[in-house]
Order: sequence, then structure tokens, then C-alpha cells
Amino acid sequence: MRSGLPLVIVQPGVIYGEGDHSPMRPVLDAYVRRRLPAVPGGSAYCWGYVDDTVDGHVRAMERGRAGDSYVIAGPPHTLVEALRIAERVCGIPAPRLAVPPPLLRLAASMTAVLGQDAESLRVLAGVTYLASSAKAERELGWRARPLADGFARVLPTLLP
Repeated sequence: MRSGLPLVIVQPGVIYGEGDHSPMRPVLDAYVRRRLPAVPGGSAYCWGYVDDTVDGHVRAMERGRAGDSYVIAGPPHTLVEALRIAERVCGIPAPRLAVPPPLLRLAASMTAVLGQDAESLRVLAGVTYLASSAKAERELGWRARPLADGFARVLPTLLP
């Protein structure tokens, strides 16, 4: 950047939408198929509908200041909250069992002792990816839709 590269950094949250191939897609697929008995109790993300995320990237390219970074991430919700919102949107019951982070950390430790890869359990043990998009809203005029609105578009496309 010191030598003139007009770099603008964009930091999205969890992206979901039609045609999604992100790590969140299998979770939503399992949910709509009623094959998600439990969820990690402490995981939280900023949920960004794909069209909003694309709009944020375009706005950052067109209006962002070189050398600045912008969080292009939708509203924050735990996975438990997100699936309760999904339940209200499509009527499929959300999992009622939320596995507490300490139990997931214990399972990760036991899995590691057995010589297995425990990284995914460690990640699920209360990981949060939360940030504020206030700067992108203020400087780029960007807005994210509420999770219920995005889920109303996406979840029907996932139904078996």
C-alpha cells in the first residue's frame, strides 16, 4: 500500500444464500431435513445474506478508502438463536439441545488423546466471529437484511 496499491480490505461474516457451498450449508441442510439433533451452545456469527455481501464488496471497491478495512457482516446471532429464527420462518422445529462449550472442549481433549483430529470440536466449543459493520454502514451506505428476511428466501430452496 505504501507504493500505491489501492487496497481496500473487506471482512465478511458467515455468508449464506441460494447455491451456498460454505461450511454453514451442511448445518442448514441438516436442519431442514430434521437431522440436526443438537448444536454448539456458544457459537455465534454475524450472518450475511449473499446478495448483501456482494453489495458490500462492490460498495467497498467503488467507495472504500485505500488502506481501510470494512466489516461486511450481517446481524450477530448465536447458532441457537439463528435456528430459532429459522423455526419461526419455516415452521421446522429448531434443535432443543445446545451442547455447552465446556462439554465440547472435553470431547475435543478426549478425541485428541485418542489420536484423532479434534480441531472441528475445538472450533465448535464456543467460537464466535462477531464484529460491527457500523463503519461500512456509515461510510459505504451498506445495510444487511435481518436474518429472518434472508432465511425466508433461502430455507424454502433447501427443503427436500
